[in-house]
Amino acid sequence: MSSLVRFEVCGLNQLKLLNTLLQRGVKFENIKKESQKLIYFSVDDRDKSVTTKILEELCFSYKIVKETNPIKTFKRIIPRLGLAIGLIVMTVLSVYLSSFLWKIEITGNNRIDELSIIRTLKLNNVAVGNKKNFDIDLVEASLRELDEISAVSAELIGTTLKIEVIESAETSPPKQIGDIVSLYDSEVTRIVVNEGTAKVKIGDRIPVGSMLIEGAEYNTAGEFLRKVDAQGSIYGKVNFTYSEIVSLLDGYKRTGNVRTNTIINFFGLKIGREIDILNEFEYNESETTVSQIGNLFPIIAITTKYYELEKLPDKELSVLEEDIKRKAINDLVICAGGSEIKTTVNSLIMSDKIYRITVHIEAEVSIGGKSID
Repeated sequence: MSSLVRFEVCGLNQLKLLNTLLQRGVKFENIKKESQKLIYFSVDDRDKSVTTKILEELCFSYKIVKETNPIKTFKRIIPRLGLAIGLIVMTVLSVYLSSFLWKIEITGNNRIDELSIIRTLKLNNVAVGNKKNFDIDLVEASLRELDEISAVSAELIGTTLKIEVIESAETSPPKQIGDIVSLYDSEVTRIVVNEGTAKVKIGDRIPVGSMLIEGAEYNTAGEFLRKVDAQGSIYGKVNFTYSEIVSLLDGYKRTGNVRTNTIINFFGLKIGREIDILNEFEYNESETTVSQIGNLFPIIAITTKYYELEKLPDKELSVLEEDIKRKAINDLVICAGGSEIKTTVNSLIMSDKIYRITVHIEAEVSIGGKSID
């Protein structure tokens, strides 16, 4: 028999049972009589249902103690076999992927751009996704050649390359001697000279680039004595013009409703689907972050957060004019130490609810700047 079912039967009149089985065409074997009431025998798997029916008709109690079915046995083994094969494949894949570099961590870089370090590493065949067959000493040597780095240490831990840099100390530029020249077309209003010789008078109208304070000293006869670093302040009336195009529309704010969508990228296979955000948020803005999950496998998580927006009421033109006037004064005048500020504002309509706002400013500011020899 290719497959057998072994029964344990309890009851009297066991001969009647065996005869009934023979009469019904059931072949049995391996009969073992344990006691007057207990007997064991095996039948072909195809006769299992007939045997159980006879046992129930004759009121015998029974149970199946063993089944030898190769097909069923194989079916039980298949899941375990698949798991074993999967573990083997994963182990081989893990060992293979562990021979690649999957992450680079850089610390200590405050002034030097991280991209400059990454570009230098690539020149030495060091990049995420490349084999880990590079020389750490050569990596450190190549990074020390960068002007901003004075020392560096590199360490390979698993599939991560950790780089710590010490930047070179900042050096102060040498003191230079020069004149003070005008940065604006202006009318001179005040003159303060700490060192050097004034070359303008109050009331002079001067173009940009004119010398204000010469970095030199002369005696009372007008004869040159020595060069000095010109120091002082010259003030003048300056006209500024600032223009900006604005819209009374396009104002939005977040409502607080957020929708998050994540896509997993594993060996080029995308898991997840992008949502149709316009079906949920008519107006929205989004932020997307890309991160690597773990160091061993190139599993990339792309997470996008969608923020619902609501449209704000149209802005008032007078409010925009005031905002731009304040911005013009801060950017052009306050930063130059201005005072006695006079302003005029003009608005020109360009299309529906779009205006060009122009601010004209007259102010007294410090007009001088250094001109180095």
